Amino acid sequence: HRIQKFGPEGSFLGQWGSEGTGDGEFDLPIGVAVDGDGNLYVADNGNSRVQKFTSNGTFLLKWGTEGTGDGEFDGLGDVEVGPDGNVYVTDYLNHRIQRFTPEGEFLGKWGSWGEGPGQFKTPTGLAFDHEGNLLVADLGATISRFTPDGTFLAKWGSQGGGDGQLWAPHGIAVRDDGTIYVADAGNNRVVQFDAAGGV
Repeated sequence: HRIQKFGPEGSFLGQWGSEGTGDGEFDLPIGVAVDGDGNLYVADNGNSRVQKFTSNGTFLLKWGTEGTGDGEFDGLGDVEVGPDGNVYVTDYLNHRIQRFTPEGEFLGKWGSWGEGPGQFKTPTGLAFDHEGNLLVADLGATISRFTPDGTFLAKWGSQGGGDGQLWAPHGIAVRDDGTIYVADAGNNRVVQFDAAGGV
């Protein structure tokens, strides 16, 4: 129930947080993201909210409650800051992505339960690719790509342990050259894709 801060080589720099529901307290924080000003956004999963801090841990603001409405969450899987400065959150038990301003104002949402284009089973990890589009890892063994406003672009992956298959993918990251890395949790491995989704 805390955030720890390290230098690039792993040197410990500081920590903040404890278990609770107050400002700067957490219940199973599960995702972090940093904006262009160095501020930190934390997906505070058990408290169904996002909290925002300075890089040194000073509390700035929070938003979200448990529920199914706009700006409400039922399980947060990750948080990411887009090139536009807006904040994207995987609301995984509501099977959707929500988008907010840096101040927590609700801007939009997309997704529903299913296996079709733009649908999710349990969306978890988020990352922006080198073209500014959003990649979403889904525990349903797929990776989806969207424009920042939620327009569906592509989807790939199937459940299994073969080349290019996934089992409960979670974390996702993208290099500047477009290479995509996925933490394939159920297979205890990392899978590397090219920018088009090829293994």
